[in-house]
Amino acid sequence: MLGNSTPLSIAANVLARATLESVLRSPSYHARGWQILDRWAFDCPEQLRKLEADGEVILLGRLLEQQEIEHQVLSSTAGLEQCSHGLAEYEVLALHEIRTEL
Repeated sequence: MLGNSTPLSIAANVLARATLESVLRSPSYHARGWQILDRWAFDCPEQLRKLEADGEVILLGRLLEQQEIEHQVLSSTAGLEQCSHGLAEYEVLALHEIRTEL
């Protein structure tokens, strides 16, 4: 579902335009971060809005942390091997006990 949409299209319905522009402008965030933000917007829009209301810096810090964790797992030897054996990214993250919800 999320893989077929335009990056941040789901998040655009939940977050302020300024927040999205900050994510897109920053070299710290890449496609993984955009996927995470869309996933959070789809799964728990109210929590995402609350996090944004707590401050853009807090939201962006949490996003960067999650992006780094997921990237480490999915780009590790074990993660790459699991994906090559047909597991979806969310299954690999679950196997490594990575919390994907907000």
